[in-house]
Amino acid sequence: MAESLSGKARRVLVVNPVGTDPWEESDSEYLHGLARRGTTVDLVHLERGPDSLESAVHEAQAIPNILRRVLEKGAGYDGVLINCFLDPGVAAAREYLDVPVAGPGESGMILASMLGSRFSILSVLKSLDQRHKTHARVLGLSERLASVIDLGVPVLDLQKDATRTVEVAVNRARLAIERDGAEVIVLGCTGLAALAEAIRKRLEVPVVEPLAAALKVLEATIDLGLTHSRAGLYRRPEPRKTRGYALPLKGARG
Repeated sequence: MAESLSGKARRVLVVNPVGTDPWEESDSEYLHGLARRGTTVDLVHLERGPDSLESAVHEAQAIPNILRRVLEKGAGYDGVLINCFLDPGVAAAREYLDVPVAGPGESGMILASMLGSRFSILSVLKSLDQRHKTHARVLGLSERLASVIDLGVPVLDLQKDATRTVEVAVNRARLAIERDGAEVIVLGCTGLAALAEAIRKRLEVPVVEPLAAALKVLEATIDLGLTHSRAGLYRRPEPRKTRGYALPLKGARG
């Protein structure tokens, strides 16, 4: 196994923030195809959680179980990836862990901002449009966000009729390019990963698939020997118990 620039192979834990595993096999195949030599990718899903994340309620249900999963399974890993464009639990996981934690939403939007002056996000549902706009604003990218346009296809239906989903995505992307001036398209759900290449082939602007972006950001961060700062935003929380729910804070390295 090849070694990274940091002098060792990379082990990456990918947490699917849902309580089912229908994507685990396809996601594993996809990520292993993208990973650099020397990167081992392991996927886990939640013992309990929503079938998909399409609302604030789903996100609130998932985050405590994401953190439990990260702390139960993360020992010995060099980085963690939380597999959802909403980046649920990413900030909290960074407070707990001493290894880098990547989120597809953040990684995809920052990468898009490097590829053109303005980017548009293809959201799955209209109810999520404002969430993505808020996320872009938190990242300081509001002025670079041309638009958020929804596909009108729930997460669990994205691959039921892949041909139709690709057609809708291409049409929405062209609207973002022609009407809103988007120079880059960001797929606003990692459930679109398997369809990204088919969408990309029909457009003349870069298409960022956020799960791939997050994996590559994580590999680079590991290779550079970097992780998040403890000086402010990601200061470690005070060790304390909350009634009926507690997470260990000792060491917290991966």
